[in-house]
Amino acid sequence: MERYLKRLGRDVWRAVEEGPHVPILSPNVVYGAEARLGGGPTTINRPTNDDLERMEKDAIAFNEISCSIALDNFDIIINYESAKEIWDVLKNVYQGSEQSQDKNLTTALNEFTNLKDLPGKSLDDSFKRFNLIITKLSNAGTVRSKHETNLQFLNGLGRHWTTAKMIVQGDRKIQTLSLFKLYSELQAQESTVLKECENVGG
Repeated sequence: MERYLKRLGRDVWRAVEEGPHVPILSPNVVYGAEARLGGGPTTINRPTNDDLERMEKDAIAFNEISCSIALDNFDIIINYESAKEIWDVLKNVYQGSEQSQDKNLTTALNEFTNLKDLPGKSLDDSFKRFNLIITKLSNAGTVRSKHETNLQFLNGLGRHWTTAKMIVQGDRKIQTLSLFKLYSELQAQESTVLKECENVGG
């Protein structure tokens, strides 16, 4: 949702982060029909065109966030009048407290660091489990480099992947491969790895 709102423009995201724009009205002298009934010039306060544009962005931010809320959560935000108020409430609902976020980050980091292959698990199972850990890290605000991510995934594979891991780790492209691309390359070797494992076991 944050990425979507940012794509709508800087002022839309500003409304979410900082709150609604409050125009500083300055007096303007007007004449004719807008003057007082007694005739002659008078002074009124009006928002500038810039004020009006910012207020419109405020409305866009409010409407986009409001319309994205699931109906069963609508009661949570119904009494709020700005995009920032709604955003702050939703962050607490979906992300939890700061203490809870710290706990989630610690858990995800431990899972990432201590990843070990489980006996009987396929490459696909290992990939899905590792990808879930990467998602948890990302949600907790931590992003690992492709190189570190790939190495950690390889290190988490079982001993029967030792030869394949050595080959992949010796190739410099491991530094730039996406995790999914690495997984695809390992998939191409899986049948050979499993066959060698069976021969050793036999």
